[in-house]
Amino acid sequence: MNKATIKVPEKGTYQWQLFDYWSDEFRHTNADHSAYIALNFAGVLDACRTKLQTLIQHHSQHLQDAKGGKCHRRAIARLQNTMSGAAMSYESCFRRPSAA
Repeated sequence: MNKATIKVPEKGTYQWQLFDYWSDEFRHTNADHSAYIALNFAGVLDACRTKLQTLIQHHSQHLQDAKGGKCHRRAIARLQNTMSGAAMSYESCFRRPSAA
């Protein structure tokens, strides 16, 4: 599994100040939109989306395991409660199925 960290803006920059403000908002309110705004300002929304989807896919593959199924279900729930999970939840509200 990929252990690469996602870079946030350099401390002291305007972009970092915005990220810091909105990530604090998320910590205090757990509002999905705050997480989305923070990650968007940090410029890491795509990287977070990719990493979250990869981790959820990994745990989803093991849900049916007799021994570790419950553990993987809890891991997915924890991932969905992260800032990335909240941001993706908020983002999914705006995705509409394409009309053919």
